[in-house]
Order: sequence, then structure tokens, then C-alpha cells
Amino acid sequence: MKYGLILAAGAFALAASTTGMTVGSNGAYAKNVNIKLSYWVPPRHFLTPGYKEWAASVEKASGGTITTTLFPSSQLGSGRDHYDMVKRGIAGMGLINPGYTPGRFPVLAASDLPFTNKDSLAGAKALTRWYAKYEAKEMKDHYVCHIFTHDLGTIHTTKKLIRVPSDIKGLNIRSANQTMSQYISSLDGNPVQVPIMEAKDTLAKGITDGITVTMGGLAGTFKFKDVTKFTLDVPLYVSTFEHGITERLYDGMDAKQRRVIDDHCTPEWSAKVYKYWYDADIKDQATSRQLPDHTWTKPNADELKLWRKSAEPVVSLWKAAVTKAGYDADKVLAELHAELKADGALFE
Repeated sequence: MKYGLILAAGAFALAASTTGMTVGSNGAYAKNVNIKLSYWVPPRHFLTPGYKEWAASVEKASGGTITTTLFPSSQLGSGRDHYDMVKRGIAGMGLINPGYTPGRFPVLAASDLPFTNKDSLAGAKALTRWYAKYEAKEMKDHYVCHIFTHDLGTIHTTKKLIRVPSDIKGLNIRSANQTMSQYISSLDGNPVQVPIMEAKDTLAKGITDGITVTMGGLAGTFKFKDVTKFTLDVPLYVSTFEHGITERLYDGMDAKQRRVIDDHCTPEWSAKVYKYWYDADIKDQATSRQLPDHTWTKPNADELKLWRKSAEPVVSLWKAAVTKAGYDADKVLAELHAELKADGALFE
């Protein structure tokens, strides 16, 4: 698709083709702004309706002076490039997976630690509040708008049933981010990082033996049910995402337009934009659990303790990285846990 999904300008447009100006709600003229919102999943993904709701609300609140054009399916660049695309203004706003650029955002990587988040929808608000203290330093190249995750994820495999951590040894597992790569490595598995758009093909060809993805990912957008047979039935991890806005785009808006953006880059809007995906994944998980030829393996209490114990080396690696970056790792993690617990999202 070459031209994106365009959300039309509102009824306030006034001679935009010649003046580029629009009458605002106070009767004054404001410069029209169009945000190129880039994301690397297909338009059928359930982030799309969340983006449309956000864009429509921004347009209405700005009196029609801020419109948004959606560019799905990596039209403007690959998933790994989205942070720098936003930084440079190739995209005015982008879907960023910090785990695609290992080591670059160590603080935010705390959200990816195993057995941390048990409620991704509530967690979206908690994460956005928590990261507000750190974003200006760690993501100084753009304006941070939303922080959220996908729903609870786990390990799905093609041929081998996974019950305890030692079962991972020797397997090639497509990992969602740096943290999960470190986790797979610590279990003597072989992490393989490929974009989600290519992951099904690697499983089908036997290049990978399994994948870390949401529990609903079997029946969801990418249909991993077609290439996997076994699922570890434990909420192992989440993968974190961020929406960033180009600084010069934001700074170039007038004060009222910036206020509109500020009002739409909040903990509440983080959850609103994500909720369509969350609802779809919950539905897909229910469908996935009914697949006739798929085995879900539920660890018992002792086996779950093994899984939680096996995650400790990953937490240690995260703490070392955060400390090296100049932060108090224990304080950062305690603050994250406090925000998640306040919203009932902490895995305890």
C-alpha cells in the first residue's frame, strides 16, 4: 500500500490548499499539522482502530488543525528503525519496540522482565506514569506519548513440549526482545531475533523451534497455530512498546495544539489506544485454548517456582545495565513495581 490510510480533515478547514491555515475554536488562525503515524504491523492489526480513535479525538480537540495519516506495514521503514525515524522526522509519530534496539533503553527494559506484569491493560497506565520520570533522559530525542505492552506472552513450540526451564536447552526460539533473548540464552537455548512479520516463516521452515508471543497469538493476526503444537501455559512476560512524536513537529505547533497533544499523551490514552488490541487478544486466547490439536502445558506449583528462579539471572543482567547507565537499579525497579501494584497489575 503506497499512500497510507488517511483520516480526513475536519469541517473547520479553510482554504488549506492555498493558505495552510485553519480557523480554530477561538476564531484565530492556526497552522495545519499532519502527523505521519508509522507502524510496522499490517493495517488489520488491532492497533489500527486505537490509532483512528486517537487521531479523531486529536483532530476534534484541535478544531481540525491536527490531522493524522496512518502508514502501516513498514511503509516508511522497518520496525527496528522506528525510533530513529521519529527522531529524524521521517515519521512524525511511530510505534517503537525498545527491545528491537538492545541496550539502548535499559530503564524501560524493566517492563520486559519475566514475571513482572500480570494485567497488560491496567499496566499501560502504570507504565506511562512510571516512565514519565525517566523518559526525558533515556528517550531525549523525541516526545514520549504512550507506553504500553502486548498482552501476557509465553513460549509456543513446534515439536517439543515445554514444562520446565531445562526443556529449553538446545532449542532455537524466536525471542520478542533483548530481555527474552537473554532469558532464552540463560536457559541454554538459542535466541533468534526476527521481525514478527517473518516469524511464522522461520517456524514453518524449521529455522526456529519455538516463539515467544502472546497467548492469543496462536489464533490472532499472525496465526501461529498453523506452525506450533505446544504452549507453556504460564504468563511469562510482556513486550513493551512506545509511541514517540518528532520533537520539531511538536515544538512547531502553537501552544493550543501542543496542549491537545499533551492531553492525548497520557496514561489514560495509553490504555485507550491499546485496548482494541487487548480485547482482541483476550478473545484470541479463548479461541486458542480450544484448538483441537494443540497442547497447553500448565506447570504445577513446584515447576512454577523453577521458572521464577530461572529468571533471576536476567534480572541481574538488567540491573547491571541500568547501573552502568547511571541509574539506581533497585530504585527504578521498586518504583515500577509500586506503580503496577497500584493498578493491580504486578505479578506477585
